[in-house]
Amino acid sequence: MKESASMLERRSALASAKPYKSAVLTIAERPGFTLTQVAGLSPDFEAKLADVAGSLPETVARAQSNGERTLFRIGPAQFWIVGPETDDVASRLAGACAVTPLTSSRVRIGIEGAPARDVLAMLIPVDLHRSVFAPGSVALTGIHHTPVTVHCRGEDAFDVYVMRTFARDVWDAITDAALRFADDP
Repeated sequence: MKESASMLERRSALASAKPYKSAVLTIAERPGFTLTQVAGLSPDFEAKLADVAGSLPETVARAQSNGERTLFRIGPAQFWIVGPETDDVASRLAGACAVTPLTSSRVRIGIEGAPARDVLAMLIPVDLHRSVFAPGSVALTGIHHTPVTVHCRGEDAFDVYVMRTFARDVWDAITDAALRFADDP
């Protein structure tokens, strides 16, 4: 019997969902990423993390982009690291802190366009005004009682990270909220 040299292929929880596109708004899954949670209590944890992953966000609920990686400070001495599919940050940090791979347990939904804030405002209890939730902001919140993490990656561009088990429900809630911005027939 011949052994397979490759791992199982990752299947999207949103494989049957078609991207939502109108003249002013796009909602689509954004696959092709790794998500790693790291936490540490040692006095030099953040210095070690910065050596491997780059600059760290200074406060909770902020993100810092470093080339292909973005770090979210989600709690005291706790971070999410979002990187490309080939990112080896988890193996490079092993032993220096607690490392939890979350890639296969999350789906990333992108929302882009001028009404993106309005769509999200119908779903999450977060002040999304540009002066409050600016690019680089992160919120751990909920959509229809489902935990999500929302990252503002640009003026009118957001990523919503949701557990894959609930991805389709959150997708449906977001696209339903977006219907008011659909193109006229």
